[in-house]
Amino acid sequence: MSDATNLREGAGWNAAVGAVVAPSGRRGGTLRLVSSADVDSLDPARTYYVWVWLLQRLLNRTLMAYPTDPGPAGLVPVPDLAEGPGVASDGNRTWTYRLREGVCFDDGTPVTSADVRYAVQRIFAQDVLPGGPTYLVPLLDDPDRPYAGPYRDGEDGLPSVLTPDARTIVFRLRTPFSDFDHLMAQPCVSPVPRHADTGARYGEDPRCTGPYRVAEHRAGSRLLLERNPHWDRATDPVRPALPDRVDVAIGFDPDEMDERLIAGEFDINLEGRGLQHAAQGRLAGDPVLRSRTDNPKTSFLHFVSLQPHIPPFDNVHVRRAVHHAADKILLQEARGGPVTGGDLTTALFPPGLPSHQALDRYPTGPDLRGDLDAARAELEAAGLPDGFDAVIGTQRGKFRLVADAVVESVARVGIRLTVKELDVATYFSQGAGSPETIRKHGLGLIVTDWGADFPTEYGFLAPLVDGRLIRPGGGNWNIAELDDPKINELIDTGLHTADPAARTELWREVERRVMDHAVILPLVHDKTLHYRGPRATDVFVHPAFGLYDIQAMGVTDTRTDRETDTA
Repeated sequence: MSDATNLREGAGWNAAVGAVVAPSGRRGGTLRLVSSADVDSLDPARTYYVWVWLLQRLLNRTLMAYPTDPGPAGLVPVPDLAEGPGVASDGNRTWTYRLREGVCFDDGTPVTSADVRYAVQRIFAQDVLPGGPTYLVPLLDDPDRPYAGPYRDGEDGLPSVLTPDARTIVFRLRTPFSDFDHLMAQPCVSPVPRHADTGARYGEDPRCTGPYRVAEHRAGSRLLLERNPHWDRATDPVRPALPDRVDVAIGFDPDEMDERLIAGEFDINLEGRGLQHAAQGRLAGDPVLRSRTDNPKTSFLHFVSLQPHIPPFDNVHVRRAVHHAADKILLQEARGGPVTGGDLTTALFPPGLPSHQALDRYPTGPDLRGDLDAARAELEAAGLPDGFDAVIGTQRGKFRLVADAVVESVARVGIRLTVKELDVATYFSQGAGSPETIRKHGLGLIVTDWGADFPTEYGFLAPLVDGRLIRPGGGNWNIAELDDPKINELIDTGLHTADPAARTELWREVERRVMDHAVILPLVHDKTLHYRGPRATDVFVHPAFGLYDIQAMGVTDTRTDRETDTA
């Protein structure tokens, strides 16, 4: 088959999972992306959406990065801004990195180790910059003299991060952390020059070290990236930077977005929401369109969080009743069914991690439609035999369909739920991720999902269940605010255990204890039906993110792009 025919007809179902579709390497043109929601933030310290992390790979460089590789190698960080991996010493308590020469911000200012240190300091300013990951805070902070970030405590604070010269940065951790290279691949450690920092407004005009910079951002409407004139390809081993521009259209209804994507107006759905039910039905009867789709296992866990601080869910029997009453088949269908919705699960860890185990703490009957007798017995034990009224929080799209399925499931045992839709763009930062919002609306149940910040057991489960990672100000992923000292202790022990078999068993024990609390109702390990437009080249699903790696992509018809962009 010729390359032209391959592009016209598509490369085949799931062809971009584990391999590159339409490899080209051609430079130029405009990559056209679409999203229903706006970015949570263009400040690298404040973003937590996985698709925005992918977007950040275009804009910013980090000491380490996940390589442009569709296979298992894509899960292992490689040097990016640094010359090599972190040099660990003192039993993984001290990590040293050496920066490459010749890297500049988009205003021409050279990047130094002080800019990386300042970025790390900004993470501590959670009163000003909430929203992003905070793994570094407990690792680097002094509990006797807590650091509150550069805005309150100045730039001389945080003695655990040293910059002996302009190209060397040293991290001295309070406890060993063997996954530290993974933390150095997160956007929040992208260098930030002190002279350009505007605090909470930095995301409006961020300095960039990647191959692109922000040319225009109309909130809720459009984000346009252009080439960074000070990016040097010779210093960047990760990013091919093929398009001249990346144009993101924002704010479409999911079904309209699917229609325009399939019509060829856009190349990729940046959000990675996947095709909705209407579009899925259209693809079923069109082999060409189907050949342009991929259905990867993303390792995301779709689940319902049960809030023990919202009565009557403060009673464990009530939470168990919801687990037993769940119609797992109905909930899977709400996600899109077994092909595009995900694989049913009663456990937390995805199959790709060593600690994955067959765990079914709350059986839902042989047909998985719910064990209603067990649910009613739990309600009786809670003193609520006639059920109760409560509120479930969600957002539009598939999340809403899941919420409706939960409503239908638990209504069978007298639990009467009202659905409260929250804003999509701020759902995880100020909605489900805000303890204040949850209390304000009395959200006893929250529909949500989660993908590992980095592909290890700690990266997957700790943010959901470690009580020390609860973030009252927003961007909180421990939505149930679970704070069990024994679970916290086991997490620390598992993180510092060298023997793989012993570490696996420790993480399994963490999972069992979490499920005993019944605060997480696991639904599916996500599978999403992605669509790649015929103009897109060099397309693959990145194994570390579960979405198309947009920083690797190019387009075919660059001449038409130029004519269109200047029209």
